[in-house]
Amino acid sequence: MVADRNEPVEITLKCPAKINLFLEVGQKREDGYHEILTIFQTIDLYDELILHPGVPTGYFRSNIDLAWNGSNTLYKAVKAVEKHLGKELALGMELKKKIPAGGGLGGGSSDAAALLRYLGETFHIEREALFEVACSIGSDVPFFLRGGTAIGTGRGEVLTFPGDLEDYSVDLCFPGIGVSTPLAYTLLGRSADGHELGNKEVEKLLSALRERDLTLIGRLSKNDFEGPVFAMFPEIGRAYDKFKEKREAIATRMTGSGSTLFSLFEGTKGEYRFITSTDG
Repeated sequence: MVADRNEPVEITLKCPAKINLFLEVGQKREDGYHEILTIFQTIDLYDELILHPGVPTGYFRSNIDLAWNGSNTLYKAVKAVEKHLGKELALGMELKKKIPAGGGLGGGSSDAAALLRYLGETFHIEREALFEVACSIGSDVPFFLRGGTAIGTGRGEVLTFPGDLEDYSVDLCFPGIGVSTPLAYTLLGRSADGHELGNKEVEKLLSALRERDLTLIGRLSKNDFEGPVFAMFPEIGRAYDKFKEKREAIATRMTGSGSTLFSLFEGTKGEYRFITSTDG
């Protein structure tokens, strides 16, 4: 059977969620961002981005209330690439969200990164230029260009890839409350200023994860946002306590600036497995 050349092309991209196995926040920088130290990890929970090449870029549909404007990371990605290329794109989109918005799982950043990878391959954009575009969209976007396991410093865009972790999984709990990142940093207040980041702790945690030292993993995993967010939103704190008691896990943490909680397991006991790099 010969395909109809006039049949519209449809391309589906998978956009994975991430968790933070470790997250410390340091002093505020001159550019208004805080220094952070984190371990990023992609998991097999995905948004789906369906692309329609040749369809006007203004065509955008989503299963959540998401406008096609500057608040949308996909819009930002398109405009940034158009500026880099010096021409307008023709690319309609449909976004099927499965990653909760405002949950600290990086869905919006992952969506933008998947689109950037596609556009980078299509228009032969050099990696360095694509990375700069990613940085201009959001702090987590550069990580999602590759995914897997990474140490993030700076505002999260300075990345080291120590080798992907495997054979772990997580259960997730979204308490139904979104926590905006700016609010979470406001809640930290001055407690982060002058805070020395635990580079040695990160190395010890990665070593423990590789060696399956489950006790040490539980002791070293952390998230500086938990205390302030739980204090501001007691319902998230209660969800954490309940979720932690539900199953015996290696560690239970909040991811990112909240509000999603995860319990970490060895092997496939959790619903969502760790996934490796998407970088070819």
